[in-house]
Amino acid sequence: MSDIGKTIGQRIRELRTQRAERWTQEDLAERARISVSFLSMIERGERVAHVETLASLADALGVTLAELFVAPAEKPADAQEILRPLSEFVRSRQLDSRDVEKLLGVARAMFAAPNGVV
Repeated sequence: MSDIGKTIGQRIRELRTQRAERWTQEDLAERARISVSFLSMIERGERVAHVETLASLADALGVTLAELFVAPAEKPADAQEILRPLSEFVRSRQLDSRDVEKLLGVARAMFAAPNGVV
C-alpha cells in the first residue's frame, strides 16, 4: 500500500482517538456510513478510500477534508507540556480566580496586537 494511504489512515485513527469521548471504530463507521471492517482497513493503510468516503469521514470527525491530509503542527501532549510551568506557578502561589484574571490581564497587555486587538 502507498505511504499516502498509510498516512491518511493513521491520521483518521488519531482524529478518532483524540476526541474527548474517544470514539471506537464502530462509532466513526456509523457516523460516516461505512462498514467497520472498511474503516479498519483504511486506518491500517490496507485500503485507500475514495474521496467521497474521505469527505464523509472528515464530516463525521468534524474536520475539513484537507485536515485529513495534514498532521497538526503540535500534538495535544506538547501543548500540555508548554502549559505545565504556568499551571505549576499558579498552584505554587495558591492564586485564586481574581489573581488569575489579573495575570491574564498582564499577559493580554504584553501580547496585544499592534492594532490593540487581543
